[in-house]
Amino acid sequence: MKYIKDGKMCTLPESAGLGAEQRLLRLEAEREIRDILHHYTRCVDRGDMEGIASCYTGDGCFYPSDRSDPIRGRQAILAVFAKLMDPNVKTSAHYITNQQVHFESESEATVFACFYANKSFAGGRTDELTCGGYELRVLREEDGEWRIKSHKCFFTRQDGSLSGRFGEQKERPWPPFPEYRR
Repeated sequence: MKYIKDGKMCTLPESAGLGAEQRLLRLEAEREIRDILHHYTRCVDRGDMEGIASCYTGDGCFYPSDRSDPIRGRQAILAVFAKLMDPNVKTSAHYITNQQVHFESESEATVFACFYANKSFAGGRTDELTCGGYELRVLREEDGEWRIKSHKCFFTRQDGSLSGRFGEQKERPWPPFPEYRR
């Protein structure tokens, strides 16, 4: 993950001094972490609330926006997604891009990703186009799986939505700082 220091782009230090085997393990962990977002978006597109909740630690937090309090715990996250998912969705497609992973330790990482989502609805509702990003803190749990401890969602543009959120990428801290640590 890159950042700016004294007007120059720099790499966040994380793997200095790692041997070849450790770097390979880190690459495998990065792939597993990226797969969390692929699983999450596939479940959102299918309306699979249990699949969405499975991405989180038991005490994980979901922040739908900067203005919202966190939804804490896998069961609460399941319940909120059950309310958020519109039953009139005909088609839904999420695309994840620009994924960046920064390892805080061997079992914790910060993740940033952009998303583009498009939905169509039954009943004449206008199609919805949403662009934005995800800021996550992920943990490797005792079973060896990486799961989301904290997930913050922000929108850069949203057309056809009832909420009309946009421009939330401005003034965001970099590197991202998911809220559960505060």
